[in-house]
Amino acid sequence: MQLRSYRDDFAVFEQAGAVVLAISPQDVDSHARWAEQEGFTFALLADVDQKVIAEYGLTAPIVGLRRSVFLLDTDGVVGWRYTGTIGAIFKRPARLGRLLATMS
Repeated sequence: MQLRSYRDDFAVFEQAGAVVLAISPQDVDSHARWAEQEGFTFALLADVDQKVIAEYGLTAPIVGLRRSVFLLDTDGVVGWRYTGTIGAIFKRPARLGRLLATMS
């Protein structure tokens, strides 16, 4: 649902000049199939060894990892972060667009 909302409201990110990247521990082949099936036009990155997940402190007992959103500035510095404890809760594109506007 989260990535589908980003796909459906992608104009919000384009207007902000943002690059959207999604990352998860699934492999490249599964990402390619899913991206094609869902019509995602942004990159789905594979972190199969979970190094990035660990670096960002997103591992979670029982569920494996925490669903999160990071907004980085043009220097790659995290300007805003949301880490959910429940997978079904996420930040909608309109909210992220407003946050991106404050970062530029």
